[in-house]
Amino acid sequence: MNMSVCFARSALRVKRTRYNGSDGHNSAQMRCDERMPDYLRPHLLTLPIHRAMIRAVEARLFAEMVPELPEPIIDIGSGDGTFVQIALPGKRIIGIDPRRADTREAAQRGVYAGLCVANGAAIPFADGSFAAAISNCVLEHVVPLDQTLREVARVVRPGGVFVASVVGDRFPRELLGTWLLNRLGLNGSQYGRWFNRISDHHNTLSRSEWTRRFEQAGFTVEVCRPYLSDAALKLFDFSHYYGAPSLITRALTGRWLLAPPFTPNLLWEPILRRIYEAPAPDDAPYYFFVLRRRYD
Repeated sequence: MNMSVCFARSALRVKRTRYNGSDGHNSAQMRCDERMPDYLRPHLLTLPIHRAMIRAVEARLFAEMVPELPEPIIDIGSGDGTFVQIALPGKRIIGIDPRRADTREAAQRGVYAGLCVANGAAIPFADGSFAAAISNCVLEHVVPLDQTLREVARVVRPGGVFVASVVGDRFPRELLGTWLLNRLGLNGSQYGRWFNRISDHHNTLSRSEWTRRFEQAGFTVEVCRPYLSDAALKLFDFSHYYGAPSLITRALTGRWLLAPPFTPNLLWEPILRRIYEAPAPDDAPYYFFVLRRRYD
């Protein structure tokens, strides 16, 4: 039985904002724009290091590559709402997520026009309800993937935009633990498989395979931008262990950081800013896709 619990502050209305896509690999180099908000510092004051590192980069990619995302928007895997609160404030977004606790926390943030406890494989909205969809580092966790992508295509109107950041097949191979074990003459792939398992990664696909899955579901790829270099991923791996105490803080207080203005996260800012401002690598452990819903 497919169960969903939804609420919204007001009815959906499509705002027909035109999005001008571009070829991602040639034009997706990060450009310096003094008018763009800084997304690194807010994440460092909110999240543990490993999350702040990658979410800040993703927030900047949204600002650079889809600055005029048409509304209303559906967020597939809205989680606790932290990302939308920092990266997409003021946008008319409906979030869906299967986890009730995260959805309750997202509701408390007050950044969504509506939220549903629902599975992406059975989205509780009519065909063409949304002008755009987003899914930030969620699809690698999703089972069944293809059915979920077909559902996203169903609820996004023809010509609409779907923005998805995903984990690629380089991820388990380029982790610090994998590299260290290989250097010691051991089987580093075991570490990569373990890390994927504890991260609940079911889909770490190559760029070509992600493209095939999106196209099969009814989308055309307009941009595929690799992000977070292999070297940055090794720091990302290390920072999981450095930030492990934040799990206790989260469990006891509901917050990742006890005193954000005094967080030692800020000591990492000079290093992380170089990662945040880095140009696109030729290939990377993560991919940022901008897709267009095909006309049937």
